[in-house]
Amino acid sequence: MHKTADFRNLLAEPGPVVLGGAYDGLSACLTEQAGFDAVWASGFCISTSKRVADVGLLTMTELLSAAADINKATSLPVIADVDDGFGDAINVVRMVREYEAAGIAGICIEDNQHPKRNSLHDGLRSKLVTLEEFSAKLRAAKAAQTDPDFVVIARTEALIADEGMDAARRRATAYAEAGADMIVIHSRAAEPDDIRDFGMRWSGDVPLVAIPTTYAHVTVAELYGYGYKMAIFANQALRAAVRAMQATLQSMMQAQTPSSPEADLASLNEIFTLAGFEEVRELESRFISGVRPHPPAAQQPASPTQTHHAADTP
Repeated sequence: MHKTADFRNLLAEPGPVVLGGAYDGLSACLTEQAGFDAVWASGFCISTSKRVADVGLLTMTELLSAAADINKATSLPVIADVDDGFGDAINVVRMVREYEAAGIAGICIEDNQHPKRNSLHDGLRSKLVTLEEFSAKLRAAKAAQTDPDFVVIARTEALIADEGMDAARRRATAYAEAGADMIVIHSRAAEPDDIRDFGMRWSGDVPLVAIPTTYAHVTVAELYGYGYKMAIFANQALRAAVRAMQATLQSMMQAQTPSSPEADLASLNEIFTLAGFEEVRELESRFISGVRPHPPAAQQPASPTQTHHAADTP
C-alpha cells in the first residue's frame, strides 16, 4: 500500500493523529520507534540542521532531498513542510509533482509571502498573501496531484500576523473551499486559548491541525477535544538533540576524556542497529564471504613459432 493511502487511513480512523518532527533519516527512524503515527519533515529543523535561518533560504531541491531521505528511512507516511510553496501557483504545481513523485504522503503550504519568514521568531513579522492568491495556489496544488490520496494541507498564519480571529476564520473557510484536505491554525501564543476558540467554533468539514510549540503544555487529548484531528510535535527532537550534544561536548572538553559522558551515550551497538549494519552483515554472508576468487589462469608455454620469432628478434 502506498504511504498516501496509509495516511488517508489514519485520518479515517477515530481519534487523533500525532506527527513527530524530523530533519534527517536518523531522526525519522527514532520518530517511528517512539510510536508516532506519521513523520513531519520540518522545514525549520531541516534549515537549522544546515545552520541556515528558516526564512526561505533553502531551495525546493534542498528541502525535497531532505524529505526524501526522511521518507526512505521510515515506513511511516511523511508530511513535508514546503513553506510558501517556493513561489506562485506555477511553482506550486511543480512542487506537488516532485514531492508526490518522491513518495511523500502530503505537503503543508502556508499563506506567508515569498520568501517566507519563520512564524515563531519574535523579531520577524509575517506578511501574508491575499486570501485570493493563496486559494489559487491551493487549487493549483490539487490540480497538479495525480494520486487522489495525496494530502494538501493549508496553513494560515492569520493569528501570527495579528490579523485576528475573524480573518483566520475567513481564510480557513476559503482554503477549505479551494480544496485543502486539512487546515493548520498556527499560533505563537503562550496559551492555547485562540486555538481552543477557533476549534470549538469551526463548523467546516475539513479537519483541523495544531502545532503546539509555544503552548506546549496542552495535551493531544485536549486538542482533539477542541476539534483538532492532528497534532504536530514539530521541533522538539531537534532542540533535545542540540541540548544533549552541547552537554556531551562540554563534558568531554572539560574532563579531557571521552569517557566522561559515557553513561549518557547510546552504545555503539545501538548505533550500528539504527544504521542498518545487520543487513550489511547478512548481505556480506550471502554474497561476499562465501565467494572465492578464481585462481589466475595458468601460464601457457610459448609455441615453437613464438619461440622462433622471439629468437630472431634483434
